[in-house]
Amino acid sequence: MFRIVEAALTNVARHAAERRVDVTLATGIRSLDLTVCDDGRGFDLMAAYESRAYGLLGMAERARLIGGTLRIDSAPGRGTTVSIMFHVKAVAVHDQDPYCR
Repeated sequence: MFRIVEAALTNVARHAAERRVDVTLATGIRSLDLTVCDDGRGFDLMAAYESRAYGLLGMAERARLIGGTLRIDSAPGRGTTVSIMFHVKAVAVHDQDPYCR
């Protein structure tokens, strides 16, 4: 997760000309949702994928490798939002385990 956020923030610093960036981590019952959202210049998402933008492809591959999904929403003049969702399996807590109290 850290490397995906690092790549998203690097892209913001290099390309966005933003005034504000928000990084949000939200937890659900069985998920972690991480969002990096900027108010910068945005970009044409289809053109970026067609040019094989390795930063975007790398973020998607990292998310996939750890069982997550990546979504990127952007358009010229509208900023960019990178959303990563990870499904978390339920973990049984045993009363006998002194580390799980």
